Amino acid sequence: MSHCYQIQEKQFTVWQGYRLNNTVIVELSVEVKNINYCASKCVRSPHCNATSYNNLSKACELHRTIYSTIFITNDTDENQYLAIPKDIYTTTNFAETVQFETTEDKSLSTAQETALETSTIISQQKNWTILGVDDCYWTTSSEYSGTISYTTGGIQCQYWDTDSPHQRQYLPIDTTAHDTNYCRETNHYEGCPGCYTSDPAVNWDYCYIVKCDACNVDERLPVVPTDTTYLFHVGKFIGMVFTCDTLSPGTSVDHCPVSQCGSDDQWTTGYSVSCTDEDCYTDSTTYQGKVTCTVTGITCDFWTLKGAMPAGPDKNTNYCRDPDNTGAPWCYATDPNVVWEFCPVPKC
Repeated sequence: MSHCYQIQEKQFTVWQGYRLNNTVIVELSVEVKNINYCASKCVRSPHCNATSYNNLSKACELHRTIYSTIFITNDTDENQYLAIPKDIYTTTNFAETVQFETTEDKSLSTAQETALETSTIISQQKNWTILGVDDCYWTTSSEYSGTISYTTGGIQCQYWDTDSPHQRQYLPIDTTAHDTNYCRETNHYEGCPGCYTSDPAVNWDYCYIVKCDACNVDERLPVVPTDTTYLFHVGKFIGMVFTCDTLSPGTSVDHCPVSQCGSDDQWTTGYSVSCTDEDCYTDSTTYQGKVTCTVTGITCDFWTLKGAMPAGPDKNTNYCRDPDNTGAPWCYATDPNVVWEFCPVPKC
């Protein structure tokens, strides 16, 4: 099965010995292996219109343009490259371009080296790229065959053929991954690629990988409540989390500020927000708001049905709390495959 990270040559024009002028804004600067990786990061960034890459320093810059046309200028540094989507207009004083094959790592068809094998991803930000995730799969998560090897929390995955730092209970369904630390779904059927982590304090976590056409995110997102902003959170499910722009004096009401992209490939519609000064926390152990779901939209379980529980009247509720000083409000989840998750409660 192929996965969805291929920047095909027909999608980008690569300019060797050119630079961008000051009509662009640098959104992100990172160090990557080659121009292919640099271009792939542009595809996965919702604000990137072009990339610049230096073959010596390995510096990759993602750029956002001010104008609809990108202005590029000849540069004497032959190690400097630009990768610009072909559907973006450019203006320059030269017409010569080079192909990906002239770079250090040569053709994009070298998928094993670049991990950019698969079907074409067009330069427009479509489907899963809007979520800002690291990779995707087309059919079921058990068939994911990519090379992402870190979790949503940014922790490197433990190798599947070791018991350090965690004793393995499950192995990937994909037997070819048993000697790697790639994110995979295991024979425990978690519902999303994940891994044991290299952090002794974190046994398991999901990876930032979703279904490529999850909930048609490029065509129909949930209605955003008035005076809120949103971000996406990925676990077993994708949660579109709504956060109030401002908070007013008042008393919190029962609410779940998350629309969930569930297993039926539909966004849930029963979300709501509460925008009072009780709906944020400074000290998570004293938070008194009334959020009743996790960051991925899973309904919280009642505390009396679980081990750890808050003191006082809250023990008979399913409100997010932090009874053990974890650092942020959380709750036990009603999903049988998710023990607990943090809640969509912002800091004050």
